[in-house]
Amino acid sequence: MNAPFARRNDPCPCGSGARYKDCHGKLGAPAPDDAPALHARGYELSKLGRFDEGLALLQRALALQPRNADFLASLGTIHYVLGELAAAIATLERAVEIAPHMAEAHSNLAMALRDAGDPERALSAVQRALELRPDLPAAHLNHALILLALGRFPEAWRAYVWRPQPAVNLRDLGIAATLPHAASLPDFAADPWITLHGEQGIGDVIFFLRYAAQLHARGAKLRFWGDARLAPMLLRSGVVEEAVSGAPPRGLDPSRLVWIGDLPALLRMESEFPAPARLVPDPARVAAMRAKLASLGPAPHVALTWRAGLARRGKAVLAKAIDPGTLGAALKGVAATFVSVQRDPLPQEAAALERALGAKVGELSGANADLDDMLALLEAVDEYVGVSNTNTHLRASLGGSARVLVPWPPEWRWLRAGAASAWFPQFPLYRASPEGDWSAALERLAGDLRAVSR
Repeated sequence: MNAPFARRNDPCPCGSGARYKDCHGKLGAPAPDDAPALHARGYELSKLGRFDEGLALLQRALALQPRNADFLASLGTIHYVLGELAAAIATLERAVEIAPHMAEAHSNLAMALRDAGDPERALSAVQRALELRPDLPAAHLNHALILLALGRFPEAWRAYVWRPQPAVNLRDLGIAATLPHAASLPDFAADPWITLHGEQGIGDVIFFLRYAAQLHARGAKLRFWGDARLAPMLLRSGVVEEAVSGAPPRGLDPSRLVWIGDLPALLRMESEFPAPARLVPDPARVAAMRAKLASLGPAPHVALTWRAGLARRGKAVLAKAIDPGTLGAALKGVAATFVSVQRDPLPQEAAALERALGAKVGELSGANADLDDMLALLEAVDEYVGVSNTNTHLRASLGGSARVLVPWPPEWRWLRAGAASAWFPQFPLYRASPEGDWSAALERLAGDLRAVSR
């Protein structure tokens, strides 16, 4: 996101010439009729996560200057960060109507439209942002994500590598800011080693590792630099030859440092859908997980998740969740032993699931604390049902099937329609309607599981 937050040492947006931290970035209470101070203070509070206080000041500033496009853009961005998409879209549209030259506002409007399930309008908005500011990194990233949402993969992957400013690195902002990376694949004949930087979340890294086999086929040897939790399974499975974590490896040649998300374009595989990298679980852990499952009840064992991570106010992400009570009601009567593998389940969620299901749900969510344990558990279960999250990618890496619940709007990997995705052709998809209605999808899911259990 390219929010118009002023950094502490930037010139203050009020035009005083002073640094922001010495002007409107001060944390003192602004005068009730000082619109720029109210606006700056409101934004500063929002940056600190004090959204209720921040929004009140932003709205008071806007009431004093209702045609101030900067104020509107700021307020719209905070609405977006809070997941208030309708308010974000309306406010940002008003900002660009008043000030059509505001590239950042067009870019942020594009994000809100994409998350609201309108990628066509989002594409128009982000293209306008790039016309105004061809060098705006966040707009380029937004452009790529919108093209992905539209399923225009060749264009999307070419746009995705437009990341010359390391600040758009999705994971390691501090490290990447001083570390250039490769804009093309190096010569493997002269030196086969490259370092793959897992600069994204764990699930995304597992997704992009599907391109590792092509690198090996071209003669590369791979060093993975990223989350240490992935190292044991990647090494055991032969996906990479070395793995490091933490600080950048010593003597790292930037021409041989490849951001893992750049692989589709760097390999010229923009129109291809390679299979997931195969991960090998630890046999002893698989045996232990099978014993745990047997103690919970007879097969088939069906693992359930209903949410991707924890809902956090002020975290601008595409929501992926289904109400556990709704899921439980749909699966009531299916002859199976259900187990929760939900990361950080809330007590009320588990209670709602069991109450609606009318049966006890085994609790194995603790396996999320160790990726190797979760990989073993996902190898041991007969079925997996859930929204897309890291466990979905782990299940794919085992060559197994998963029944994926796809909220609206869908994440780009699941495409906009269809019973399956080209990225995961073995996964049946159960889609909510654009209105958020799960009834038809869950009825089909329950029927499919009953057929399997018989």
